[in-house]
Amino acid sequence: MLTIVAITTPIFIMIMLGYFAVRSQLVPSDTIAGMSKIVMYFTLPALIFSTLARMEFDEVIVPTYLATYAIGSVLTLLIGLFISLKLMNKSLTESTLKGLGMSNSNSAFFAYPVMLLAFSNPPTASFAMSLIIENILILPLAFVILEVSSSRGQGLNPVRMVYTVLKRLLKNPLILAVTGGVLASTFHLAMPAVIDRVLVMLSGASATLALIVLGGSLVGTSLKGNATDICFVTVGKLVLHPIMIAVVALFMPDMDRNLLLGGILIAAVPMMSIYPIIGSQYGFRSICASILLITTLASFVTLAIILSLMGLS
Repeated sequence: MLTIVAITTPIFIMIMLGYFAVRSQLVPSDTIAGMSKIVMYFTLPALIFSTLARMEFDEVIVPTYLATYAIGSVLTLLIGLFISLKLMNKSLTESTLKGLGMSNSNSAFFAYPVMLLAFSNPPTASFAMSLIIENILILPLAFVILEVSSSRGQGLNPVRMVYTVLKRLLKNPLILAVTGGVLASTFHLAMPAVIDRVLVMLSGASATLALIVLGGSLVGTSLKGNATDICFVTVGKLVLHPIMIAVVALFMPDMDRNLLLGGILIAAVPMMSIYPIIGSQYGFRSICASILLITTLASFVTLAIILSLMGLS
């Protein structure tokens, strides 16, 4: 138990430092957006690229893992959507947002720092492949459903919708870093010493800065919305999503244990920090922000339980 506390406590201390830095106005709230861009465009892509570039291709891309994480995440999204739509009588737009919140993890700002602390030899490939699934499958699928729902009666343009989704992917620095890392690994490309040193320096700042940014972004988030809806998505994200990954894995060929545990851990963290921003585009910012706040707080308990069950204590 003490080992679990030692793993999770530093994560939440860094989040709290970011929160109180902004809350006390030591750091202006409008700088969080800039710090977030530093993580998204510099430190995290450097970490992803340099890590993948040093691995063998068959360690970076494992089809069994890709299928497991993809199927588990899609099932989580669809289950959340169906329950909200049919049993809770919510709109398709709101139901899709809830399914998205349950099935898309905060891999960059939360999961990877936790993984670095939880594993003596972090399964970086599971992080990279989960990132691919989230950005190439889950997010586009959710956006397509959201656009279909919001465009009802407005003359839906499928070509325009596909173009928008592809444009999002091609501009995503994390996807570009994964692609570049996989190519460098495949062709055994060696980085010049100067570039390699820069990548190492940027990588070292990634996890810490990501957690501080996450904490700062929670400032101003209030609890608004139906408690049942909030709890539904929170349980779906922190409990259902990792369970679905584990269940799907039972029907797949055997894979490296650490790789699978990494995937379960990634699925067990809160949803992406831009969740309220996505919700605001469809008129659901308040409840999405409330869900993000409660899920982040609840993950302190659920992560400790999941780490214990996975034998990482």
